[in-house]
Amino acid sequence: MHNADKNVLNETESNRKTTLIRKLKNPNVLLLIVGVLLFVIISIIVPNFLTVRNITNIISQSSTNGLMAIGLTFVIITKGIDLSLPTNMAFSAIIGSMVMAMTQSGILGFLVICGVAVAIGVINGISVSKFRMVPMIVTLAVSTIIAGSSNWITGARSVGGLPQAYRNIFAGDILGIPTQAIIFIVIAVIMHLFLSKTKFGQDVYQTGVNEKAAKVNGVNIGRIKFLVYVISGLMAGITGVLVSARLGSAGPSIGTQDQFLIIVCATVLGGASVTGGKGTILGTVIASIFMTVITNAMNLYGVDHFITFVIMGAIIVVFTYFDLVRNKIGESRVR
Repeated sequence: MHNADKNVLNETESNRKTTLIRKLKNPNVLLLIVGVLLFVIISIIVPNFLTVRNITNIISQSSTNGLMAIGLTFVIITKGIDLSLPTNMAFSAIIGSMVMAMTQSGILGFLVICGVAVAIGVINGISVSKFRMVPMIVTLAVSTIIAGSSNWITGARSVGGLPQAYRNIFAGDILGIPTQAIIFIVIAVIMHLFLSKTKFGQDVYQTGVNEKAAKVNGVNIGRIKFLVYVISGLMAGITGVLVSARLGSAGPSIGTQDQFLIIVCATVLGGASVTGGKGTILGTVIASIFMTVITNAMNLYGVDHFITFVIMGAIIVVFTYFDLVRNKIGESRVR
């Protein structure tokens, strides 16, 4: 009986160790652990990092970058790319801000911003799904067009005069919690459930893994590709609402291609695979916060702006390489 109890205890301990090892192999768990450790280290060595103002700034930046990264996650899972996200965000926010400046209607402004952003997503979606244009080329072209349009209609200046009620709703707080953080969390949860618990989400993954096999399984590839770009556009629109509310204005400078590097870095770091078929909203959210903390700390520490982008570019290269190696190992095990 005594030996039997020992065997049970040993088996239980072995199961615990196995479970712990599996959790540590999970990219999201590892990223979370590294992120917490990094946060503690940065808090110690970087001056003014833990101030209320800076933490609020991190939350706001995480929310805006994170929302666009969520949209990009859907696209990357299908082996696509949306280079127009930042410029779409800026352009839609500009149009909505111009409407609000004339009407002083926050509701109308919100609808216009989201509507314009979704319309651009529709253009991208139709181009990729129906006309079978290369995602990188068509979204780069769309990005260039709307960036030029943003500068043209504003004269490269910001559009202000937004209603105070609009700013209070989308840039205020509820019981001390920033509204932007609440919106980010709610949307992240909805998109997580949408991607992981619905047939649409399954079809998105199947499309990214193998389009031919997905067609055999009855997946409408064109519809899936169209919808992921619409979702990406919607995320750009909601981000435009949050950014314009926080700044009280909107101009071409709020959405540059530099920002896209942060977004794609968060998406790839969060586990989305450039080869398609992989990615989670949880990973993207964790990585978005991780990237915001890193960039914020480097800014506070006085690291040159260009060095910051060199580091982020290196992160993308390293994680893309590890992703390719992991895929090769997985393929060799299957064989």
